[in-house]
Amino acid sequence: MKCFGYTKNDADTLSEFSEVTFQTNSDDLRRLAKFLLQCADEMENTPDWEHEHFDDEKSDADVIVFNENSIS
Repeated sequence: MKCFGYTKNDADTLSEFSEVTFQTNSDDLRRLAKFLLQCADEMENTPDWEHEHFDDEKSDADVIVFNENSIS
């Protein structure tokens, strides 16, 4: 697994992260866990599944899951 993202100071440069921290609460963490499980199911069951965005209007950051097998 690789983690990538943009910083608020440089929204144009994609960087590979060595660490990711979620500052959250138990309810939102459960919603994120449910989203990740849903992505895993869709990835297994849909050969051309590429990515999905976690829908969290309260968050200052986007969480995107990208299928590493969709890279040619």
